[in-house]
Amino acid sequence: MYYYNKNVRPVKNTSEPLKVKFGASLIRIIDVDEVNQVLTTNLWMEMHWYDYKLSWDPVKFNNIKKLHIPADQIWIPDILLYNNADGEPHISIMSDAIVYYTGMVVWKPPSIYKSFCQINIEYFPYDEQSCRMKFGGWSYNGFLMDISQLPSRPEDLIETLQYEDGREYQFLKQGMDLSFFYPSLEWDVMALTSKRHEQLYPGCCGQDMYIDITFEVSLRRKTLFYTVNLVIPCMLIAILTTFVFYIPAIEHKCTFSISILVTLTVFYLVLIELIPPTSLVIPLIGKYLLFTMFLVTASILLSVVTINVYRRDGTSHPMPSWMHHVFLKTLPKYLCIKPPEDDSISDDGSTISEIQVSATNSRRASPYFLSVASMVDTEMRLSQLAQLRGMHPDVIRRMIDNVAFISDHFRALKKQSKISEDWSYVAMVMDRCLLIIFAILNLVGTILIFVQSPSWYDERQPLQVLPPSKPLSGDTYEYILKTGNFTAPW
Repeated sequence: MYYYNKNVRPVKNTSEPLKVKFGASLIRIIDVDEVNQVLTTNLWMEMHWYDYKLSWDPVKFNNIKKLHIPADQIWIPDILLYNNADGEPHISIMSDAIVYYTGMVVWKPPSIYKSFCQINIEYFPYDEQSCRMKFGGWSYNGFLMDISQLPSRPEDLIETLQYEDGREYQFLKQGMDLSFFYPSLEWDVMALTSKRHEQLYPGCCGQDMYIDITFEVSLRRKTLFYTVNLVIPCMLIAILTTFVFYIPAIEHKCTFSISILVTLTVFYLVLIELIPPTSLVIPLIGKYLLFTMFLVTASILLSVVTINVYRRDGTSHPMPSWMHHVFLKTLPKYLCIKPPEDDSISDDGSTISEIQVSATNSRRASPYFLSVASMVDTEMRLSQLAQLRGMHPDVIRRMIDNVAFISDHFRALKKQSKISEDWSYVAMVMDRCLLIIFAILNLVGTILIFVQSPSWYDERQPLQVLPPSKPLSGDTYEYILKTGNFTAPW
């Protein structure tokens, strides 16, 4: 190491690129910050390259075939995270690198990365996210440092595919090693691929090619927490919104609806803290809360209407004939409600039942009413009736007027009371209709909102954590060294 210069790219010919194999092992998904749109992961990087200045003949050095050299004392690739969100974009922990006698260098440093990730909250909390981590050289272009993918298992093959615009890229289905992955409590890893791109910028850099390795992590949210703590309470509150029409038409009906509205507002304030503030889309749970809040608001307005109908009396609000026919004659038999008794008010204020009873009544009338009836039938003069009863004619006239006035008053009260009862019955029929309508709207609206999420139809299983085939750190070529056939992998 005395004559070793770690600032010089270790190639014999400066016109040749240095080949670097780059891979990673995903240890843990630490956090997916939806508000700040940041993905935090714990990765163990793995890089292989050939440094001719670090090769030796084991025979001359007591058969030593490998060395552990601190990474800050040798040349290392300046590969860093392009879409870094916070902290250091490069590897901050300088662990030891394993150097073999052929000049092969293996470096496996751990690091925690925070990368930008565009969070799509349209189907929150039944959503899937796709985050990318783009790594590439900082100082060297593709003609100076050729970065290629490092398969995590020997059976993994690198395919050459094309985009729709004709650009080629190298695709690796298992982009990272998941042998030491700690499963997340909130996310399932559905796919983890890597792509190698070669990008030209002819407008500024001519034919210089820049290479990057992009890891794409597909995550699916585990929905149990949000279902239990957000969705189910909202559904129960929506059901309570429907049952407000089961309460009799009194003032407590509006109090019940307003209490539900306040509860939904509290849930909405909690939801705002969980989702990122964006004006592009409304999340799925937000749509459902708005839908439920609309139902609650409509139930308050309709409850006011039903209470108004229930409190109407016959003096100030006569019932129209069409309303009497629809709500008292037609709807009750379809809503399984006992129809009201058919006691229609006649023109003189008597009900039909009273007229029928009087027609069939065989009880003998009193002598006074017989005298009055005979007076009406035979047109007996009032003076003759006065002489018969020994009373003055004016007294009898006032008595008859008073009795007629009292009779008319009670008939009017009875008629008004009957109309008020009909209004109360109309309010009950309206509540039953609204109960059925809101129950159907609640059920259909819930189904139409939540079936929009594609995760309901996603039957894929998350990636399985397979038993490790090699150690996470340390010497992965110890066995090959013992066989004596160790050479550079390229």
